[in-house]
Amino acid sequence: MNDENIHIGALLKQCIAYWKIYVSVGIICLIAAIWFILATPKEYEFTARMQLIRDNQGMMSELKMLKSAGIGSLLGGGSSGPSIEDEVIVLTSRANMTEAILKTGYQIETRQRQGLKNVLLYGKDNPVNLLFPEQFLDTISKPIRIKLTLSNGTIQSAKIKSTLFETVTVKKQSLPCQIELPVGTIVIDSNTDIPISGEKSLAIRINPLQKTYEDLYEEFYAGAQETISDIILLIFENENKQRGYDFVNTIMTIYNQYSRDVKVKEASLNAKFVKERLDNVTTELAYLEHRIEVYKKQNNIPEPALYAKAAITGYQELESTILETEARLKILDYVVDYMKNPLNEYTSVPAIEGVGEKSIALYNQLVLDRQRLLLSSEKDNPALILANKQLAEQRKMLMEAIDAARQGIRASLKEINKKNQTFSNQLSALPTQEREYIEMKRQQKIKETVYLFLMQKLQEKELVNSPDEQAGRVIDAAYCSALPIYPRKLIVLAIALVATFIISFIIISLRVFVFSKTK
Repeated sequence: MNDENIHIGALLKQCIAYWKIYVSVGIICLIAAIWFILATPKEYEFTARMQLIRDNQGMMSELKMLKSAGIGSLLGGGSSGPSIEDEVIVLTSRANMTEAILKTGYQIETRQRQGLKNVLLYGKDNPVNLLFPEQFLDTISKPIRIKLTLSNGTIQSAKIKSTLFETVTVKKQSLPCQIELPVGTIVIDSNTDIPISGEKSLAIRINPLQKTYEDLYEEFYAGAQETISDIILLIFENENKQRGYDFVNTIMTIYNQYSRDVKVKEASLNAKFVKERLDNVTTELAYLEHRIEVYKKQNNIPEPALYAKAAITGYQELESTILETEARLKILDYVVDYMKNPLNEYTSVPAIEGVGEKSIALYNQLVLDRQRLLLSSEKDNPALILANKQLAEQRKMLMEAIDAARQGIRASLKEINKKNQTFSNQLSALPTQEREYIEMKRQQKIKETVYLFLMQKLQEKELVNSPDEQAGRVIDAAYCSALPIYPRKLIVLAIALVATFIISFIIISLRVFVFSKTK
């Protein structure tokens, strides 16, 4: 009767008896691990930090103080500053990252065999530069591979492969060399920083812009340094040190420039609206001042005595609140008049704090999208018709939001006026001429408040061009880890050791339980 039980002790003795298999497999795995370590390009980790600049930071001039806490508060409370989550989304947006890709040439990989390693060349190490027509990288959908052989500054041979077209071969061309492809024209030029001497074999890969962006979006990390923090931490991995430095620093520079451009664009967008209203208010204010001057002379009103009599204790602050509220209402009336004008049906709406900023931003973006469509399509284009419908719906929603804000201000003003009734009753005891004069002075104050606000809006355009007007202050420019993060020698050797035991055990098991039974 056969014993079908497995005896662990006997099995271990058999495993030890086949030590030669362990040694042989171990040597093979060790050689494979060493080859992997020597042949795999090293990757490094790049880290950078930037601090979000809040509204109360930066240039503390009088205009900056007005911008953050001045007349603008009439249209809603002050801003608490940018959200770090929103700013991270802006920083890693497709527009900013693709611009960084194009500026650093990240979508092009040039490699040269140096010993066992296929080394990535970049910047001053790359002997050639590739030039493309505008939008070339954004239109190709598949990679393009170029095998290039150079000899003393001349192309000996070049083979261009891609699934987009048949293989193109070039023989003996001097640099710069222009290559016509079905998808566009590529110009290969020499890098003036590197003299090309001897023979060099290069493997160049041109990746589609969208594919490069998607890969980078997965690899590039941006987030808050801590749970409650204004510091954005950036982490990136790359095998070429200079390439890693350049990309991280470039994305931070582009983010700051983008933030400044948005503010400049918003300020420019409001300029026409503000100037028109400022001209009107200036005319009205000049007329009112002239009228007051004439009224004083005609009625011989002693202004100091009048104010001494009219200044009732406890009501100065109430009157200031009324002035601010009526100024808010006046500004909203200007916006409504501007939107109801048929000439402004497809123009951007000036941004007003505290009244649907996101809705206004969305509406203005739809206006810009429609303008782009008009440049490249006919009026009966379905996309243009859809854009017009979206604009109409968004405009309706925006008008409703502004009307709701106006109704709320009117309700607040009504409540304030009730409290002011006692003050009005006391003023009614004054002579008619003095009451009329007080009302004119009150209207003058409202006009002056609106005038100051509009002047401040014009100053914002200058503020956004100030040297410190940026979204993030760079604390740590990109720096590289001291040791490569990949490949890790100990991890590779540990994997080789585990593979040695697993493969050896499988071989011994097959030999003992399979091949021995077949004999």
